[in-house]
Amino acid sequence: MVLLLLLPAWAGAQVRRTDGNGPGTTLSRGRIPSMGSNTTGQGGLQMADTTLSSGDSAATTGLQYHKETPDSILRERVFLFYYRPTYVKIDQLWNPTLAPTGIQYNDPIDALNGNYYLGKGLIGHPHVSIYPTLADGLDMQLQPDPNIVYAKRPTNIRLYQTMTPYTVLSYNSSLNKDYLVRVAHTQNIKPGWNVAMDYRLIAPEGIYTASSASNHYLDASTNYFSRDARLQATAGVVWNKMRIDENGGISDDTYFTQQRQSNRAGVPVRYTNKGTLHNELAAFGHLTYNLVRQFETERHRDSIALRTEGDSIVADTLDVVDTLRIHAPRVLNGGILGVELNYDRRKRVFDDSTWWQQSSATIFWTNDAYPDHRWRNPLKLTLGITPRLLTSAVGRDSLHYRSWLDPFARAELAVGAGTLVAEADLRGSLNDQGVPDSRWAAHFDMPLDSARHSTVGFGAVRQTKMPDVRMVKEALVNQNIALQSIVSDRYDFHFNLRDVVELDLHANHLSHNTWYDSLLFVREGTRPLWLYQASLTMHLALGWLHLDMQHLLQHSTDSVQMPVPLWATKNSLYADVNLFGRTIRAQIGIDIRYHTPFLAPGYDPASGLFYHQDRTAVGNYLWGDVFVNLNIKRASFYAKAGHLNALWETQPNYFILPHYPGQKFGFFWGITWHFFD
Repeated sequence: MVLLLLLPAWAGAQVRRTDGNGPGTTLSRGRIPSMGSNTTGQGGLQMADTTLSSGDSAATTGLQYHKETPDSILRERVFLFYYRPTYVKIDQLWNPTLAPTGIQYNDPIDALNGNYYLGKGLIGHPHVSIYPTLADGLDMQLQPDPNIVYAKRPTNIRLYQTMTPYTVLSYNSSLNKDYLVRVAHTQNIKPGWNVAMDYRLIAPEGIYTASSASNHYLDASTNYFSRDARLQATAGVVWNKMRIDENGGISDDTYFTQQRQSNRAGVPVRYTNKGTLHNELAAFGHLTYNLVRQFETERHRDSIALRTEGDSIVADTLDVVDTLRIHAPRVLNGGILGVELNYDRRKRVFDDSTWWQQSSATIFWTNDAYPDHRWRNPLKLTLGITPRLLTSAVGRDSLHYRSWLDPFARAELAVGAGTLVAEADLRGSLNDQGVPDSRWAAHFDMPLDSARHSTVGFGAVRQTKMPDVRMVKEALVNQNIALQSIVSDRYDFHFNLRDVVELDLHANHLSHNTWYDSLLFVREGTRPLWLYQASLTMHLALGWLHLDMQHLLQHSTDSVQMPVPLWATKNSLYADVNLFGRTIRAQIGIDIRYHTPFLAPGYDPASGLFYHQDRTAVGNYLWGDVFVNLNIKRASFYAKAGHLNALWETQPNYFILPHYPGQKFGFFWGITWHFFD
């Protein structure tokens, strides 16, 4: 997985101290002025663009928390980061209770701003993306994962460092008896040593005779940073248990389009009492050590007590600090040594079962051993190798074993103010020829201002990858077809203007694409195709009035191999105001989603697979939600009237997936409470 290439690049303990005062003196920390909270983000817990670092001043003071938004609702006491990278790249949590583009939804998928999914209209049920991302990584899969946006992975769970215990309690429901429950707690046992637990339950009742779900997600983790941050360690376990009862969808769309049946539970279906069970257990560990001693950059001198008289009577203390000169980093240095251990066991049960177990150990070295906030290492190198063992079984097939060594490398070159990065990654494949999967990537990023708030970037990726394990086995056993590696070439352009306007352009060239047809036979493309994509995101504000929007434009030269909608859009128009003397903060607005019609993939509950079909187009339907978010101290409450326009629609042809209409009008609510004392 290419993330392993990115992982060590941050492995140097990088501490930034940005108090905002000039060199030579630093005011002692005391009352910090209010700067306002930011609520624009991706729903749920929000993160700031701040980092925790630990390099220059860490030798005497340990971890230094970079506090760029000091009036966070968590009062600068809770810091958040992810497994890759864990190397002291810690974000301070912003206000986690208001998210105008996310938290008003009952479905966590809708809370992912900018990620568009088609699903069966129920939370916790399978979803498929309508904006494909190609050549993003070599992560090997047992089969296409229809629950990927729900399931926890070591790469997406939250890790923390805290100055006070932090607990989150959340409960969400609706008139349809949908339940979402979250309980999370984290605290530091000692400075630098944190433990955390996060549990979620998603349990919708469903709209068919047998279409409920009971999904459990749990992770427990711990991470440790030594006083000088040269030693860093992380470990954790992740458990997912997703049980979904499915009736297979209606057999004839006219039951809804012609209003022949108002009670969906009485509609004839393809299957009865079908269901899937997905169990997963993952464990991970990570350890790095910086061979380069992190030196002090500040030398503390005597404190001077200041006192003035008259109208400006103030008592304060001025800490006099000398700033020591930092030597420029050397390309040749001892660097950082790191090791990772991963174990992942997954099993899915339906008509037949698929099962796999993967174990890996990653060993790497990087010369990125210095902090970057004053000096840039002109050439950062990363080298590593991953021994891997895979055991898999598809259906009634016997166990298959495979082991290999996966090397990877990364180079980052400073070119003026910009950065040029080249990456290479090899993965052992599952085809009989033993040709490994590979990924070669290069990208250049250039800041357009000194604060790096605006950037422009270009990139190119070439990736060869075998299809998922299940597809390879079924094609060979059932159809006597030896699938070839999928070859993907992607060319990217990215422009960001102060996080107000973001533009992404992608051109993807795809050869030997594979998919399942409506009979669940594996198909392989006989000719290449192009997929052109553009994404425009804007966050506009005029006083208390806000407009967040995203537009996706796509064109596929072969809609049989790669069906995508021409245009998709999501828009949030809302007022963000303070009420009753700033006691209550409120967001009131509307969300509107739309995409043009296209032959969306169907879903087969008996096999747990999405398949390409050519009969039913979905889309060309507006979906509007009205919401209210309220924030009162540490508690937040939301209420949403979902699918409001269904109240006056005469033809309820709002299909999410073929044979799966979306829910009618519904009312949703939820409350979240934060404790951090």
